[in-house]
Amino acid sequence: MFRLLTVGDGDLSFSLAIKRAYPQISVTASTLVKSHNELCRTYASAIETSKEFQEVWNEQIIYGVDSTKLEDTIHCNTEETKFDIICFNHPHLGDATLLQSEAKHAENHYALLSHYFHSAKKLIKTNGGRIHLCLCGNQPKSWKIMTAAETNNGLQCMKQENTSVPINKWLFNKLEEEDRYDLAEVQSHYKTKRKYRNGSLGSKHFLARYGYRHQRTEGDLFDGSVKHINVEQSINFVFEVCKEDSAKEKESVVEGKYKCSICKLKFNTSEELQAHLNAPGLPDIVTGAYEDKKNIKSSSKEKSRPDQTNETTKNEKKKQPIPPSSFKQSIDRDDASILVETTVSSTFDGKRIKWLCRQQGFSTFSQYIKSKSQCEEAIKKGRIFVNRQVALDSSRIVVEGDIVSLVKEYQPPKDTVHTANDDSIIDNHGVKMVREIFSKYDLGNTLIVAYKPVGIRCVGSFSPNTLEMIVQKQVSSSLGNININCHPVSKIDTGCSGLCVLAVSGVLKVDTMALNNSLKVLYTFTALVHGHPPEVWKRGVYVQVPTEGLRQWKRQKTTQQESRDTHDVDSVPSSITTSSTALDLNDALFIQCHDSITVEGEQKISTLTIQSRFDDGRLSNVISYVLRKLTYPVVNDRFSKREYSALPRRMKNIIKQKVCIGCYQLNIEYEGESTIVKIDIHKRTKCSFWRKDGNLAG
Repeated sequence: MFRLLTVGDGDLSFSLAIKRAYPQISVTASTLVKSHNELCRTYASAIETSKEFQEVWNEQIIYGVDSTKLEDTIHCNTEETKFDIICFNHPHLGDATLLQSEAKHAENHYALLSHYFHSAKKLIKTNGGRIHLCLCGNQPKSWKIMTAAETNNGLQCMKQENTSVPINKWLFNKLEEEDRYDLAEVQSHYKTKRKYRNGSLGSKHFLARYGYRHQRTEGDLFDGSVKHINVEQSINFVFEVCKEDSAKEKESVVEGKYKCSICKLKFNTSEELQAHLNAPGLPDIVTGAYEDKKNIKSSSKEKSRPDQTNETTKNEKKKQPIPPSSFKQSIDRDDASILVETTVSSTFDGKRIKWLCRQQGFSTFSQYIKSKSQCEEAIKKGRIFVNRQVALDSSRIVVEGDIVSLVKEYQPPKDTVHTANDDSIIDNHGVKMVREIFSKYDLGNTLIVAYKPVGIRCVGSFSPNTLEMIVQKQVSSSLGNININCHPVSKIDTGCSGLCVLAVSGVLKVDTMALNNSLKVLYTFTALVHGHPPEVWKRGVYVQVPTEGLRQWKRQKTTQQESRDTHDVDSVPSSITTSSTALDLNDALFIQCHDSITVEGEQKISTLTIQSRFDDGRLSNVISYVLRKLTYPVVNDRFSKREYSALPRRMKNIIKQKVCIGCYQLNIEYEGESTIVKIDIHKRTKCSFWRKDGNLAG
């Protein structure tokens, strides 16, 4: 009989779902919690799942199983007692190491994977045994799954499958066995909540119809936690042993440091190495309901962080918290002012941001944040800081001595070129009047240059919140003339911020023919893109604007597969090419690379400026499309999610949902005279901003 072992299954929904789907195979479930009572206290749903798993299907649950030391509690003395496959879905140690750095967080999980593979090899069958792991997002790359499996443990990746693929396509080790086991009929009581079946938590899973809750959870009774965490882009990895592991089973000294023979991490002393070997991957979250939660939390954290140097540093930090005065000076936020700032007391030690900010006893935060959704919104906008750094997410844990600050919401950058009368500058829905240009021939048309934030549509009288109607209303109000008419010259996309030109007139209708003959606008966009363009881009290259199907890009399908990992000119479609020969910017783009950096050693980003007079609508969309086809997509372009997911987590939390492109300069030729209007370039589009952060720049 095919034997399967599940590791770290939480509420046992995965183990039960496999058994329901394939009753012919033997499924053994294992969990880190110490007893059945603790399992049921941690996961309320485990009461029913464990009962059916054991009583209806007569399968075994093994408690107190460490995924890095499976052999300590699961004994396979003969080949018959070993397993055909061992499965581990979404291993995670918690988020406490993010208090140190994202690199440390990734390193700890890399060690977890290495030791899991090393231990699992001892329990799989010699002939055809397999080891499974399911990760999501950028975890396979940042946690170095291939190094942990192939380099450290002599494993070979046999399959990579999406979680929506039927499980027999990757579960069984022989092609002829894929159809050997019949898929059981789905019973009415199998189905779980819709959010687990429709992919709203990040990814769809084939076993959801059999009751599997595809997620990462920290338990029903975890105090202040986020219980449901998205698992976007989940991938199943299946490995087989391809060669003998040559790693020595004893410690070795390398260049004065002690190195783990399994994960290859180095330590300063033999004591630190031994502490690592004793607990290479225990979670830093509490997985049960205890009478003395605080003591258990402290114990769990100590086990998961054996490095005594780091622990000493943290204790010193508690005794000598950072003074508020120096903290204020270090916040890197344009025009930010602190609304409230306080030091975490022992009462709130170990609490999470989402819970903490709403508590009446925690300073005056609750005056500004009254619900979980408001806290999440403040974090998305980068308004909450912990010890000088913007909070990464709402599940951030704070400890005694941490300084938490709430700042005012960020406003669009102030313009660097002011109107002749500064009192006329108007702010409405984030729209700013930047410049007013009068007609020297008194033809009735006056140009208004306005800053448009993301989310405002340029054209339209169907809503009072379009740029056209906002400007018309404000000009009418300032002049006391209700007959003002407004004509938007620029048609920048709703999702892009930047400068726009509008013509206003006191007559019934703007003379668009006279306007077109007397007005030319050169738009200059700044964009942060993935990759390092060729050296020739520093001097500047020209690209002809595509003339076909500009509004049909989403529906078009290219016949040639584009490279996502390398920026190879051969992968660019023949219809979009760069040229050093100057082209007419009325229907072309001039692209120039100004700066490039590498973040966290691998991901490359660059700052580009793009100039064009083309404006038949959606100019930023045209630019994004061209750059995407040239294999340098704009950061956070909605069609380049895979490239975006590979960026460091801290960088993504600062960028949030903002696409990194905007129009920050206009060269206007109106009635024979030239005017340059520009505003400050947003920091997220500049490599210099990311270079300042030592945790990002390589």
